[in-house]
Amino acid sequence: MRINDFFFEFSNEGRFEVFKSLYKGKKRHSQIEKELDIRGSEISRHLKRLIEKNLVKKTLDNKYSITNIGKMFLGILDIFELSLKYENYFNSHNINDFPLYFILKLGNLKSMRLNSGTMQNIELWSDLIKNSKKYILAISDQFQDSILPLVERKINDMSINIRALVDKNVLKSKGYEKLQDRHAFYQKINISENIRVLKQIDFSLLVTDKGGIFFLSKEGKVDYSECLFDDNELFIQWLRELFEWYWKEGTNIKPLLGRRS
Repeated sequence: MRINDFFFEFSNEGRFEVFKSLYKGKKRHSQIEKELDIRGSEISRHLKRLIEKNLVKKTLDNKYSITNIGKMFLGILDIFELSLKYENYFNSHNINDFPLYFILKLGNLKSMRLNSGTMQNIELWSDLIKNSKKYILAISDQFQDSILPLVERKINDMSINIRALVDKNVLKSKGYEKLQDRHAFYQKINISENIRVLKQIDFSLLVTDKGGIFFLSKEGKVDYSECLFDDNELFIQWLRELFEWYWKEGTNIKPLLGRRS
């Protein structure tokens, strides 16, 4: 099957719905008809076409299921669906520099939501820190001084894991200059172990055991006026993996502290 044949098959919305309905498991013709409220003759026609293209197969117990190649194609279609759901956001923000592995997994994050408003997004960020119980992982190009008191309170709870990746210029920020006792803060957070530096940060994220929030860059800088957020475990895991990916790229912050302390 050629790729243009594949996309042609799913230009029909009803056929696409029949195909997707089989993703969760094998079903009889009558089950599909009841679930989708589509005429039986139409379902038969769609199934026939899908079987001819080797995307669906009929099993010995007279049920229909998606083939292995069909499951692979459906994963790609999930990415397209999500991209179209937030097409304005993705078209106006930079995601091209992300590792392909993470882009391909976006199709699994169907429940994540888009939120607009810088102040609302800062509140979302703060609430995630307040409610965290096990860990706080962050990547940021800014030293957000309004959230520092929350972080310090969490640090006092030694059972919580806090790690962050920051921009190399973050120590020049106003938030950093407002720290009253930098050395005490460094000791509390164990800064040489738990904070690393990235040469360039084109996005920002916060992920805790309670949820996550994610900002992309727009016109060369991180845009905090719009974010993607969710408390679904799939989204949390995606952000955790993204953090760990970049954590390996981070360098020790100690040389910068020596020049700024």
